[in-house]
Amino acid sequence: MIFQLRKRPYIFYLLISAVVLVSSISTAFNGGDFDVFLEASRKLVAGENIYAPPFVRGLQYYYSVLFATLLIPFSHQVFWSEVGWALLSYGLLYRSARLFKNWLIPAQCPEKTQQTWALLSVLFALQSILYNIWLLQLTIFLLWCVLEAMNLVQKGKEGLAAGLLALAINIKMMPLLILPYLFYRGYFKCLIQTLVFFIALLYLPALFIGPDTNTFLMHEWWKIINPANKEHLFETGIGTHSLVAFLPVYLTKTLGEMPYPRHLINLRPEVVEWVIQLTRMALLALSLLYLKWPPFKRTSDSLQLVWEISFFCLLIPLLMPHQQKYAFLFGLPLLSYLLYFFTVAYYSGVLPRYWVGVLVFAICLFFYSPLYGSDVIGTFLFRLTQHFRCLTWASLFLIPLSLCYSPSVLKSLVNQSNDKMAFSSK
Repeated sequence: MIFQLRKRPYIFYLLISAVVLVSSISTAFNGGDFDVFLEASRKLVAGENIYAPPFVRGLQYYYSVLFATLLIPFSHQVFWSEVGWALLSYGLLYRSARLFKNWLIPAQCPEKTQQTWALLSVLFALQSILYNIWLLQLTIFLLWCVLEAMNLVQKGKEGLAAGLLALAINIKMMPLLILPYLFYRGYFKCLIQTLVFFIALLYLPALFIGPDTNTFLMHEWWKIINPANKEHLFETGIGTHSLVAFLPVYLTKTLGEMPYPRHLINLRPEVVEWVIQLTRMALLALSLLYLKWPPFKRTSDSLQLVWEISFFCLLIPLLMPHQQKYAFLFGLPLLSYLLYFFTVAYYSGVLPRYWVGVLVFAICLFFYSPLYGSDVIGTFLFRLTQHFRCLTWASLFLIPLSLCYSPSVLKSLVNQSNDKMAFSSK
């Protein structure tokens, strides 16, 4: 039915626009994390410490002084500001999807393959997308910043790319992990400009709130986001899924929110901290399998680019501390890449050849799909899978899958699929 609607684009776009508008208004009525952001702006105007209680619904504000400053004009129009943010998020999501599709899928790809891939991608991304929209989170914005910045870099607009990346990193540190990619690929101008812009943006709020207040708030911000903080080294409760939430529960005895033991061995906490740091370095080192040798050599292959960037995007929620379910939106690019691989394999008639990969990928897909929710599998099973960090397991398994099904393997499949389509059309 969707494909039939696409033949009548006005009806299709009108329907999509109506759904987006209703969803945005409904989200604003329910409220979300944007309430916390706007409250920080109001506290900033009142001369209060935006990083100290009281907080809206008891939720800590973890973002930059600049972000709170930028939101000041919108801080007293909560409902319409949140409608606007939800609409903007949908727009940025569409732009991100267009960029990703243009990099991933060649122009000669059969329409049927493209449609199947698009439908599957939307289906399996839907839960993560709607969860981020419902929470009025920043993850969609941050993902768009990364993809748009890489698009600008490819077009030679490194200054604009640097400004966009610096803004994203300033607001929330998550995209910081893209900087090693810029270094290895030899985008030194963009890297240096990003660092310069980032420092400038740190001090920009001083023009509005004064240098003393800005310096004080920057120190307060660092106190809560410092990765060396004890709360960022061990996260044992339900709800977080990064390495600092994943490794401790298996490597040492921890008290979770469910009475089921998880530890395989019982190492000392300081040893576990070292294991976490070594694992972080090992995952970063895995990037060499994606980037290849020699360093400082740029790629003009769009498929190679999307494969590399998708891996670095997945690293963001895995390596950064205090990452919750909504942050794994950054896993969708790699998930979508693999969906395209298996879609091409299906139309090439060779999908059974990859049955092991299909089985593993299907399990990973479940934890990203709309089926993975307490309203579908029940509260107990949902909490149990979070207790054992199943989303983190699924995300980690995407890495060996993507290495097995690299761009070189995908290109050979694309050629087989195109040859088969051409033969069947004769």
